[in-house]
Amino acid sequence: MIEESARVVAVAPGFAWVESRRRHACASCSVSTGCGTSAISKLFRARVNRLLVADDIGVEVDDLVVIGIAEEALTRASLLAYLLPLVVLMLAAGAAQTAGAGEGMSALIGILGLVFGLWAAGGLAHGRAGRHVHRPVLLRRSEARASFAPPGPEGPDP
Repeated sequence: MIEESARVVAVAPGFAWVESRRRHACASCSVSTGCGTSAISKLFRARVNRLLVADDIGVEVDDLVVIGIAEEALTRASLLAYLLPLVVLMLAAGAAQTAGAGEGMSALIGILGLVFGLWAAGGLAHGRAGRHVHRPVLLRRSEARASFAPPGPEGPDP
């Protein structure tokens, strides 16, 4: 189970809206000051993810909680989002090339295959089964009260 700290911002019967701070790509890297990814990520303001989770423990607004998602679900979602569109792109371009299309037409058909693969991945991820499998769950109240601080109006911490 992959866990993340979050803060409850609203509650409804049986559900809670929680916010977690979006991390930069290399937040745990000791070389982040010289990393190109870190430099680019500093250009963008830190964002907050807002999620609706089922509330089985009776949380209240401003409670700090731990939410989680199964590792298998995250792996499946990653494969669906990244691998499926690329496979469809290669299959479409390869089929066009095999059918005797020129380079430009094969490239165009490959791009159309990529678009179709992205559309299919989105449909599979947001369908009934996808929404249930990829939804994070509320695990417990957090013991560390200071582990989550939402970004202020001035942006992310330096």
